[in-house]
Amino acid sequence: MGENFAFFLPIMMASFGVAFLIVWGWGARGAGWWSGAFFSVAGGFAVPAAFQALPTDLWGIVADLFFATGFLLFSQALLDRWRRNWMLRLRLFIWGGSVALCGLAVLNGNVPLELVSSDFGCFLLISLPLIAARGRLRGWPDRALYAAAVLVSLDNLVRGSTISFTLPSGVPFRDSDYAFLMQALACMFGLFLALSALAACVLDLIVRYRHDAHVDPLSGLLNRRGFDEAVARLRRKGGSLIACDIDHFKVAEAVRLHFVEQAAARLGLPQPLTASFGLTSLHQADPSIHDAIARADSALYEAKEKGRNRVCVRRALATPDAIPATNGQLLRA
Repeated sequence: MGENFAFFLPIMMASFGVAFLIVWGWGARGAGWWSGAFFSVAGGFAVPAAFQALPTDLWGIVADLFFATGFLLFSQALLDRWRRNWMLRLRLFIWGGSVALCGLAVLNGNVPLELVSSDFGCFLLISLPLIAARGRLRGWPDRALYAAAVLVSLDNLVRGSTISFTLPSGVPFRDSDYAFLMQALACMFGLFLALSALAACVLDLIVRYRHDAHVDPLSGLLNRRGFDEAVARLRRKGGSLIACDIDHFKVAEAVRLHFVEQAAARLGLPQPLTASFGLTSLHQADPSIHDAIARADSALYEAKEKGRNRVCVRRALATPDAIPATNGQLLRA
Protein backbone atom coordinates (compact mmCIF):
# COMPACT_ATOMS: atom_id res chain seq x y z
CA MET A 1 0.00 0.00 0.00
CA GLY A 2 1.63 3.26 -1.12
CA GLU A 3 2.57 5.65 1.66
CA ASN A 4 1.38 8.64 -0.39
CA PHE A 5 -2.06 7.12 -0.86
CA ALA A 6 -2.22 6.13 2.80
CA PHE A 7 -2.01 9.79 3.86
CA PHE A 8 -3.56 11.51 0.84
CA LEU A 9 -6.85 9.61 0.56
CA PRO A 10 -8.12 10.19 4.12
CA ILE A 11 -7.29 13.90 3.84
CA MET A 12 -8.96 14.19 0.43
CA MET A 13 -12.13 12.40 1.52
CA ALA A 14 -12.33 14.33 4.79
CA SER A 15 -11.86 17.60 2.89
CA PHE A 16 -14.88 16.80 0.76
CA GLY A 17 -16.75 15.91 3.92
CA VAL A 18 -16.03 19.41 5.23
CA ALA A 19 -17.01 21.00 1.89
CA PHE A 20 -20.36 19.22 1.85
CA LEU A 21 -20.90 20.12 5.51
CA ILE A 22 -20.51 23.80 4.58
CA VAL A 23 -22.89 23.46 1.64
CA TRP A 24 -25.36 21.66 3.90
CA GLY A 25 -25.18 24.65 6.22
CA TRP A 26 -26.25 26.82 3.29
CA GLY A 27 -29.38 24.70 2.95
CA ALA A 28 -28.44 22.33 0.12
CA ARG A 29 -30.70 19.28 0.11
CA GLY A 30 -28.82 16.03 0.52
CA ALA A 31 -25.44 17.64 1.25
CA GLY A 32 -25.53 16.27 4.79
CA TRP A 33 -25.67 12.69 3.46
CA TRP A 34 -22.71 13.38 1.18
CA SER A 35 -20.75 14.87 4.07
CA GLY A 36 -21.34 11.85 6.28
CA ALA A 37 -20.47 9.48 3.44
CA PHE A 38 -17.11 11.11 2.70
CA PHE A 39 -16.21 11.34 6.39
CA SER A 40 -17.00 7.62 6.75
CA VAL A 41 -14.90 6.66 3.73
CA ALA A 42 -12.09 8.88 5.04
CA GLY A 43 -12.23 6.88 8.27
CA GLY A 44 -11.95 3.65 6.31
CA PHE A 45 -8.87 4.84 4.42
CA ALA A 46 -7.31 6.12 7.67
CA VAL A 47 -7.35 2.65 9.27
CA PRO A 48 -3.92 1.62 7.87
CA ALA A 49 -2.32 4.52 9.77
CA ALA A 50 -4.09 3.38 12.93
CA PHE A 51 -2.93 -0.19 12.27
CA GLN A 52 0.70 0.96 12.19
CA ALA A 53 0.27 2.66 15.55
CA LEU A 54 -1.60 -0.28 17.13
CA PRO A 55 -1.35 -3.50 15.07
CA THR A 56 -4.41 -5.72 15.42
CA ASP A 57 -6.66 -7.56 12.98
CA LEU A 58 -9.71 -5.91 14.52
CA TRP A 59 -8.91 -2.76 12.56
CA GLY A 60 -10.16 -4.66 9.51
CA ILE A 61 -13.67 -4.79 11.00
CA VAL A 62 -13.47 -1.06 11.73
CA ALA A 63 -12.45 -0.30 8.15
CA ASP A 64 -15.20 -2.51 6.72
CA LEU A 65 -17.76 -0.79 8.95
CA PHE A 66 -16.60 2.64 7.80
CA PHE A 67 -16.75 1.67 4.11
CA ALA A 68 -20.15 0.00 4.37
CA THR A 69 -21.56 2.99 6.24
CA GLY A 70 -20.06 5.39 3.72
CA PHE A 71 -21.65 3.57 0.79
CA LEU A 72 -24.98 3.35 2.61
CA LEU A 73 -24.86 7.14 2.95
CA PHE A 74 -23.79 7.48 -0.69
CA SER A 75 -26.88 5.54 -1.72
CA GLN A 76 -29.05 7.72 0.51
CA ALA A 77 -27.54 10.89 -0.94
CA LEU A 78 -28.18 9.72 -4.51
CA LEU A 79 -31.72 8.60 -3.75
CA ASP A 80 -32.41 11.90 -2.01
CA ARG A 81 -32.20 13.41 -5.51
CA TRP A 82 -34.01 10.72 -7.44
CA ARG A 83 -36.27 8.63 -5.21
CA ARG A 84 -36.00 9.41 -1.52
CA ASN A 85 -35.68 6.44 0.90
CA TRP A 86 -36.31 3.93 -1.90
CA MET A 87 -35.62 0.33 -0.77
CA LEU A 88 -34.36 1.58 2.59
CA ARG A 89 -34.94 -1.74 4.38
CA LEU A 90 -33.14 -3.68 1.65
CA ARG A 91 -30.21 -1.28 1.76
CA LEU A 92 -29.99 -1.59 5.53
CA PHE A 93 -30.08 -5.38 5.17
CA ILE A 94 -27.23 -5.27 2.62
CA TRP A 95 -25.25 -2.99 4.93
CA GLY A 96 -25.75 -5.26 7.92
CA GLY A 97 -25.04 -8.43 5.95
CA SER A 98 -21.85 -7.02 4.47
CA VAL A 99 -20.55 -5.89 7.87
CA ALA A 100 -21.44 -9.25 9.45
CA LEU A 101 -19.69 -11.29 6.74
CA CYS A 102 -16.63 -9.06 6.93
CA GLY A 103 -16.52 -9.50 10.69
CA LEU A 104 -16.72 -13.29 10.42
CA ALA A 105 -14.00 -13.31 7.77
CA VAL A 106 -11.69 -11.18 9.92
CA LEU A 107 -12.21 -13.39 12.97
CA ASN A 108 -11.38 -16.45 10.83
CA GLY A 109 -8.37 -14.81 9.21
CA ASN A 110 -9.87 -15.06 5.72
CA VAL A 111 -8.75 -11.80 4.08
CA PRO A 112 -10.07 -12.57 0.55
CA LEU A 113 -13.56 -13.31 1.93
CA GLU A 114 -13.44 -10.09 3.91
CA LEU A 115 -12.54 -8.01 0.88
CA VAL A 116 -15.08 -9.71 -1.39
CA SER A 117 -17.84 -9.19 1.20
CA SER A 118 -16.94 -5.52 1.52
CA ASP A 119 -16.63 -4.92 -2.23
CA PHE A 120 -19.89 -6.61 -3.18
CA GLY A 121 -21.73 -4.94 -0.32
CA CYS A 122 -20.54 -1.52 -1.50
CA PHE A 123 -21.38 -2.45 -5.09
CA LEU A 124 -24.96 -3.34 -4.20
CA LEU A 125 -25.46 -0.26 -2.02
CA ILE A 126 -24.44 2.20 -4.71
CA SER A 127 -26.03 0.24 -7.58
CA LEU A 128 -29.58 0.36 -6.25
CA PRO A 129 -29.86 4.16 -6.68
CA LEU A 130 -28.78 3.74 -10.29
CA ILE A 131 -31.85 1.60 -10.90
CA ALA A 132 -34.11 4.12 -9.17
CA ALA A 133 -32.66 6.98 -11.23
CA ARG A 134 -34.07 5.73 -14.54
CA GLY A 135 -36.20 8.47 -16.07
CA ARG A 136 -35.48 10.87 -13.20
CA LEU A 137 -32.26 12.55 -14.32
CA ARG A 138 -32.67 16.34 -14.53
CA GLY A 139 -30.04 17.90 -16.77
CA TRP A 140 -26.27 17.48 -16.96
CA PRO A 141 -25.57 17.64 -13.18
CA ASP A 142 -27.63 14.50 -12.61
CA ARG A 143 -26.13 12.79 -15.65
CA ALA A 144 -22.58 13.53 -14.47
CA LEU A 145 -23.42 12.30 -10.99
CA TYR A 146 -24.99 9.16 -12.44
CA ALA A 147 -21.87 8.47 -14.54
CA ALA A 148 -19.61 8.90 -11.50
CA ALA A 149 -21.75 6.52 -9.45
CA VAL A 150 -21.60 3.96 -12.28
CA LEU A 151 -17.79 4.10 -12.29
CA VAL A 152 -17.61 3.67 -8.51
CA SER A 153 -20.06 0.78 -8.73
CA LEU A 154 -18.08 -0.97 -11.46
CA ASP A 155 -14.85 -0.41 -9.56
CA ASN A 156 -16.17 -2.35 -6.57
CA LEU A 157 -17.68 -5.07 -8.76
CA VAL A 158 -14.54 -5.68 -10.82
CA ARG A 159 -12.20 -5.45 -7.84
CA GLY A 160 -14.23 -7.97 -5.86
CA SER A 161 -14.46 -10.31 -8.87
CA THR A 162 -10.72 -10.31 -9.63
CA ILE A 163 -9.35 -10.64 -6.11
CA SER A 164 -7.82 -14.03 -6.89
CA PHE A 165 -5.52 -12.28 -9.39
CA THR A 166 -4.79 -9.08 -7.48
CA LEU A 167 -4.27 -10.70 -4.07
CA PRO A 168 -2.35 -13.95 -4.63
CA SER A 169 -1.97 -16.37 -1.75
CA GLY A 170 0.91 -15.49 0.54
CA VAL A 171 1.18 -11.84 -0.53
CA PRO A 172 0.54 -9.35 2.31
CA PHE A 173 -2.44 -7.09 1.73
CA ARG A 174 -0.47 -3.83 1.89
CA ASP A 175 1.97 -5.07 -0.78
CA SER A 176 -0.68 -6.48 -3.15
CA ASP A 177 -1.97 -5.16 -6.45
CA TYR A 178 -5.40 -5.15 -4.86
CA ALA A 179 -4.38 -2.53 -2.29
CA PHE A 180 -2.74 -0.33 -4.93
CA LEU A 181 -5.69 -0.54 -7.34
CA MET A 182 -8.18 0.05 -4.53
CA GLN A 183 -6.57 3.32 -3.55
CA ALA A 184 -5.58 4.51 -7.02
CA LEU A 185 -9.06 4.01 -8.44
CA ALA A 186 -10.67 5.38 -5.29
CA CYS A 187 -8.62 8.53 -5.78
CA MET A 188 -9.82 9.00 -9.38
CA PHE A 189 -13.42 7.83 -9.16
CA GLY A 190 -13.91 9.28 -5.68
CA LEU A 191 -12.75 12.66 -6.93
CA PHE A 192 -15.15 12.47 -9.88
CA LEU A 193 -18.03 11.47 -7.61
CA ALA A 194 -17.29 14.22 -5.09
CA LEU A 195 -16.98 16.98 -7.68
CA SER A 196 -20.13 15.85 -9.50
CA ALA A 197 -22.13 15.73 -6.27
CA LEU A 198 -20.76 19.06 -5.11
CA ALA A 199 -21.64 20.71 -8.42
CA ALA A 200 -25.16 19.26 -8.30
CA CYS A 201 -25.71 20.52 -4.74
CA VAL A 202 -24.41 24.01 -5.53
CA LEU A 203 -26.53 24.25 -8.68
CA ASP A 204 -29.58 23.19 -6.68
CA LEU A 205 -28.84 26.04 -4.30
CA ILE A 206 -28.51 28.52 -7.16
CA VAL A 207 -31.84 27.41 -8.63
CA ARG A 208 -33.52 27.73 -5.25
CA TYR A 209 -32.02 31.17 -4.59
CA ARG A 210 -33.05 32.27 -8.07
CA HIS A 211 -36.60 31.09 -7.45
CA ASP A 212 -36.73 32.84 -4.08
CA ALA A 213 -35.43 36.04 -5.67
CA HIS A 214 -38.05 36.05 -8.44
CA VAL A 215 -41.18 34.58 -6.85
CA ASP A 216 -43.33 36.01 -4.07
CA PRO A 217 -43.52 33.34 -1.32
CA LEU A 218 -47.07 34.25 -0.30
CA SER A 219 -48.83 34.32 -3.66
CA GLY A 220 -46.46 32.20 -5.75
CA LEU A 221 -46.48 34.92 -8.43
CA LEU A 222 -43.50 36.66 -10.00
CA ASN A 223 -42.23 39.67 -8.10
CA ARG A 224 -40.88 42.79 -9.80
CA ARG A 225 -37.47 41.28 -10.48
CA GLY A 226 -38.97 38.10 -11.87
CA PHE A 227 -41.50 40.06 -13.91
CA ASP A 228 -38.81 42.25 -15.49
CA GLU A 229 -36.77 39.20 -16.45
CA ALA A 230 -39.79 37.35 -17.85
CA VAL A 231 -40.76 40.38 -19.91
CA ALA A 232 -37.19 40.73 -21.18
CA ARG A 233 -37.42 37.18 -22.53
CA LEU A 234 -40.84 37.96 -23.98
CA ARG A 235 -39.53 41.05 -25.74
CA ARG A 236 -36.95 38.96 -27.57
CA LYS A 237 -39.67 36.60 -28.78
CA GLY A 238 -42.43 39.17 -29.25
CA GLY A 239 -45.68 39.41 -27.34
CA SER A 240 -48.29 41.68 -25.80
CA LEU A 241 -48.78 43.37 -22.45
CA ILE A 242 -52.14 43.85 -20.73
CA ALA A 243 -52.83 46.10 -17.75
CA CYS A 244 -56.00 45.37 -15.76
CA ASP A 245 -57.81 47.04 -12.89
CA ILE A 246 -61.12 45.92 -11.37
CA ASP A 247 -63.70 48.69 -11.68
CA HIS A 248 -65.02 50.04 -8.40
CA PHE A 249 -62.98 47.42 -6.58
CA LYS A 250 -62.73 49.61 -3.37
CA VAL A 251 -66.58 50.08 -3.23
CA ALA A 252 -67.00 46.18 -3.63
CA GLU A 253 -64.49 44.60 -1.17
CA ALA A 254 -66.08 41.13 -1.29
CA VAL A 255 -65.14 40.64 -4.95
CA ARG A 256 -62.06 38.44 -5.26
CA LEU A 257 -61.86 36.13 -8.17
CA HIS A 258 -64.56 36.54 -10.82
CA PHE A 259 -65.26 39.10 -13.55
CA VAL A 260 -68.50 37.74 -14.88
CA GLU A 261 -72.07 38.44 -14.02
CA GLN A 262 -72.65 34.94 -12.70
CA ALA A 263 -69.99 35.44 -10.04
CA ALA A 264 -71.49 38.80 -9.10
CA ALA A 265 -74.93 37.23 -8.76
CA ARG A 266 -73.59 34.49 -6.51
CA LEU A 267 -71.94 37.07 -4.32
CA GLY A 268 -75.17 39.04 -4.09
CA LEU A 269 -73.82 42.15 -5.79
CA PRO A 270 -76.45 44.50 -7.24
CA GLN A 271 -74.62 44.98 -10.54
CA PRO A 272 -72.31 42.94 -12.81
CA LEU A 273 -68.64 42.92 -11.93
CA THR A 274 -66.67 44.76 -14.57
CA ALA A 275 -63.04 45.49 -15.34
CA SER A 276 -61.10 47.80 -17.61
CA PHE A 277 -58.04 46.73 -19.61
CA GLY A 278 -55.18 48.59 -21.21
CA LEU A 279 -53.35 46.68 -23.94
CA THR A 280 -50.08 47.40 -25.72
CA SER A 281 -47.52 45.48 -27.75
CA LEU A 282 -43.92 44.92 -26.74
CA HIS A 283 -41.31 46.21 -29.19
CA GLN A 284 -37.59 45.62 -29.37
CA ALA A 285 -37.22 49.35 -30.00
CA ASP A 286 -38.49 50.13 -26.50
CA PRO A 287 -35.63 51.42 -24.31
CA SER A 288 -37.05 49.41 -21.39
CA ILE A 289 -40.13 47.51 -20.26
CA HIS A 290 -41.26 50.61 -18.41
CA ASP A 291 -42.11 52.26 -21.74
CA ALA A 292 -44.54 49.44 -22.55
CA ILE A 293 -45.98 49.57 -19.02
CA ALA A 294 -46.55 53.30 -19.40
CA ARG A 295 -48.43 52.76 -22.67
CA ALA A 296 -50.59 49.99 -21.15
CA ASP A 297 -51.29 52.15 -18.10
CA SER A 298 -52.24 55.10 -20.30
CA ALA A 299 -54.65 52.89 -22.27
CA LEU A 300 -56.11 51.59 -19.00
CA TYR A 301 -56.91 55.07 -17.73
CA GLU A 302 -58.38 55.97 -21.10
CA ALA A 303 -60.71 52.97 -20.84
CA LYS A 304 -61.83 54.16 -17.42
CA GLU A 305 -62.40 57.70 -18.67
CA LYS A 306 -64.56 56.41 -21.51
CA GLY A 307 -66.96 54.71 -19.13
CA ARG A 308 -65.10 51.61 -17.87
CA ASN A 309 -65.87 47.97 -18.77
CA ARG A 310 -63.89 48.11 -21.97
CA VAL A 311 -60.50 47.47 -23.58
CA CYS A 312 -58.30 50.19 -25.05
CA VAL A 313 -55.19 49.56 -27.13
CA ARG A 314 -52.16 51.79 -27.27
CA ARG A 315 -49.52 50.93 -29.86
CA ALA A 316 -46.03 52.36 -30.00
CA LEU A 317 -45.09 54.48 -33.05
CA ALA A 318 -48.52 53.95 -34.56
CA THR A 319 -52.01 55.41 -34.50
CA PRO A 320 -54.27 53.53 -32.06
CA ASP A 321 -56.72 51.23 -33.81
CA ALA A 322 -60.34 50.62 -33.01
CA ILE A 323 -61.20 47.22 -31.50
CA PRO A 324 -64.55 45.62 -30.68
CA ALA A 325 -65.46 45.42 -26.98
CA THR A 326 -67.03 42.38 -25.36
CA ASN A 327 -70.30 44.29 -24.90
CA GLY A 328 -70.60 45.01 -28.62
CA GLN A 329 -69.35 48.63 -28.51
CA LEU A 330 -66.62 49.85 -30.82
CA LEU A 331 -63.91 51.43 -28.73
CA ARG A 332 -60.91 53.42 -29.78
CA ALA A 333 -57.67 53.94 -27.94
